[in-house]
Amino acid sequence: MREFWQVCVDQLSEGIPASNVKLWISPLVPIGFNTDETAFLIAAPSPIKLNWAQTNYRDKIQACLKSYFHKDIDVVFQLRRADKLATNSQSVSTSSASSPSMNAIPNIANAANAVATGSVTHLSAQPSAQGGSAASTAGQGMPFAMMGAALAQKTGREVSNEGGITVEIDYDGAASEMEQGSASDLATPPMVDNSAFVPAHLRDAYAQTFINPVQTFDNLVVGRSNELAEASARHVVSHSGQAGYNPLFIYGSTGLGKTHLMHAIGNALLHKTPGLKARYIHAETYYQDMVRCMRNNTWNAVNEQYATLDLLLIDDIQFFRRRVQTQEQFFYLFESMVAKNRQLVISSDTYPRELADINERLISRFSQGLTMQIEPPAFEMRVAILMRKAEEKGLVELNEDVAFFMAKHIRSNVRELEGALQRVTAYAIFKGLKIITLDTCKEALRDLLRVANGLITVENIQKTVADFYKIRVQDMHSRTRRANIALPRQIAMYLSKELTRKSLPDLGDSFGGRDHTTVLHAVRKIAMARASDRQLNHDLHVLEQTLKG
Repeated sequence: MREFWQVCVDQLSEGIPASNVKLWISPLVPIGFNTDETAFLIAAPSPIKLNWAQTNYRDKIQACLKSYFHKDIDVVFQLRRADKLATNSQSVSTSSASSPSMNAIPNIANAANAVATGSVTHLSAQPSAQGGSAASTAGQGMPFAMMGAALAQKTGREVSNEGGITVEIDYDGAASEMEQGSASDLATPPMVDNSAFVPAHLRDAYAQTFINPVQTFDNLVVGRSNELAEASARHVVSHSGQAGYNPLFIYGSTGLGKTHLMHAIGNALLHKTPGLKARYIHAETYYQDMVRCMRNNTWNAVNEQYATLDLLLIDDIQFFRRRVQTQEQFFYLFESMVAKNRQLVISSDTYPRELADINERLISRFSQGLTMQIEPPAFEMRVAILMRKAEEKGLVELNEDVAFFMAKHIRSNVRELEGALQRVTAYAIFKGLKIITLDTCKEALRDLLRVANGLITVENIQKTVADFYKIRVQDMHSRTRRANIALPRQIAMYLSKELTRKSLPDLGDSFGGRDHTTVLHAVRKIAMARASDRQLNHDLHVLEQTLKG
């Protein structure tokens, strides 16, 4: 069991950031096989993690089982909280299977400890002195199908079986579906004093760089939405001074972490090369420099000072729109720095070719290096961000259920997510609480939740998707299976599941009285296709931004 589960975890973790592995994979606990060895039971500590695992990991675990044991074995997930497992650990355990290759079944008490500590990757069967599994003594064994019934009776929650997967329905009804000064001739951007975070031997190196020492690679939460941009940024650090990704152009909507990534590059390079000349500026700051230079007739003097930098991080380049003289001067600066292999990192809210009122030759220079997009964070990444930020602040404890609830309702960007966490934290402190509960979170965010829930409806989603794909809204309710209608309908089902709190049966009713399994199939299909189909992912991103306003 140790070897099999380690192989399985390694395969599930491939290409996934460590923070997501810790959040979604490590809490899963292998319980064992049923008596006829046709199914493998895995425990999850919360309904949201159970639903996530069965949607994203079931097929992979099945494939791993078939490869390892050379037979088709079903995967069954069950909700088993650590306290329930600990309570039943002395009276409930799985029966040992007869096959020598499958009879090593973990003890449930160890499973409970693994759920509580997250140490699932090292969970293994405890062999007896006779070389067998840690099988229960006579009278203590119980097939896991019986344990599922016992669990349902003990928890008082409805348990259903859908497609061979055990699903525990809802809990608490809450998280279910679930200017300014100057330095020489350069303007000084406003900046929070974070000098206390700079090591003493690097304080001279940080002087006048305006790089925030708090925003580093270490505290950047990485997920699918930003992993390529993060990898490109690390490449810039490891290949500084060499011809490569110059410029590195990072684009994405506001509040997604572009600025954090730029500061992370600056911090990493300053620690790597303390003598490096670096500077972070906002595009508006560069414009202010140009305005002052125009008054003093010192254009060349300022550009020459920028051109001596080894690293220039310039944020929100879209602010150059309609500023013709500023664009022209920046073009000369750009050409000078790139010719000397001096690194530029530029951020924008949109793709270079979509920048409005920017000189064409400047746009072509932006595209000559590497262009990377940061997308809105997915659900699991939003949870990881909340847990990380709460841990960093350390003011109050954030329950995992609360993080799931917040991530489900706040989807637009990281900045809004952090703002909501600050609001909830402050509310909890004001109330004298040490732990943020779900009720506290709902109370603190009631205005935000009321607005969020009122803006997006299934009807609005259906109309938006129908307009986007140029079909009729009535087609969302029809029984036709033509591809040009079926795909938009499935996309509308997926977005309705993601952006509203409607249950699967309710969504089925909203799409022409369809069964909830039809909606579930559509949601899973679009979620899987989105990961590999770039055009579909782009369309979904546009639709989400349209619906969120």
